[in-house]
Amino acid sequence: MANRPSGPARTRGWSRLQAWVVVAFFVVLPLPLALGFGWFGLNPVEAERNAPVGSLSHELLNSFPDNRLVVEIASAPGATPPSASMSLLWARMNETVQKASIQFVLETVSVPSASFTSDGLFSVEQSVRQFWPSVGQMAIFFLCVHGSYADQSGVLGLAFRGSSIAVFTDTIESTAGGGDPAPITSTVLIHEFGHELGLVGLVGSAPNEDPGHPGHSTDPNDVMYYAVESSAGLAGLLGGTAPPTQFGAADLADLQTVRNTPIPLELLPPVVVAGCWVAAGVAVLVFRRAARQA
Repeated sequence: MANRPSGPARTRGWSRLQAWVVVAFFVVLPLPLALGFGWFGLNPVEAERNAPVGSLSHELLNSFPDNRLVVEIASAPGATPPSASMSLLWARMNETVQKASIQFVLETVSVPSASFTSDGLFSVEQSVRQFWPSVGQMAIFFLCVHGSYADQSGVLGLAFRGSSIAVFTDTIESTAGGGDPAPITSTVLIHEFGHELGLVGLVGSAPNEDPGHPGHSTDPNDVMYYAVESSAGLAGLLGGTAPPTQFGAADLADLQTVRNTPIPLELLPPVVVAGCWVAAGVAVLVFRRAARQA
């Protein structure tokens, strides 16, 4: 008559299986998380979806790990920014970011005029954007459209994700009142780019932040002044003069602080991965200890 396996031996066998399942779970867990949230460039679309404005400021400002910057400007027909505005944007980028090269890529895309929400803008972006932040190359995207922003009237431009900016050309032209829209366009492009750099106070703290208008400067001669975001504010600010296009001295000082301020979203992926692997290692040690004591 065959001997039946004893109870303790069967328990140890199941414990061994359970231990290896736990180890495998923690070893593999970072992969679906990285794919789902776009960590480490594995899913750039989801990475952008989950990136608040200013959260990619380190990648924009520093030469490491991304030493190249691609500036993709996708415009509806008739909505392309004036060349003078793009040249001024390029100059401000060279004044603030540390990149070996900055490349502008211009595209004409089919986007109907509409009243856009930020999610609607991102849906359009998904369908037309070609360059996304990736390992070794940072990218920023400008979507220039006809129409307006649904959540607030008179908005000229909007930074709506970590490397995504919308420009509403019809509102800009209306604000220009039949005059040259280039000066206003320049201000809008640079202002929204400033938000992506983490200005003002979006990353770290900034002494020049306006308490009544968070994320904006108290200086009306600064391109980060709150009034330049809307047609009503800009019309009241202009008074017959050109709108500001320079980052103020306080902004440039703030950028040094931004460079050295940790961003939790940047720290989360390696912390989670390290935590999972430590948990897997602990499971192995516990399993070996239990096996020795059996």
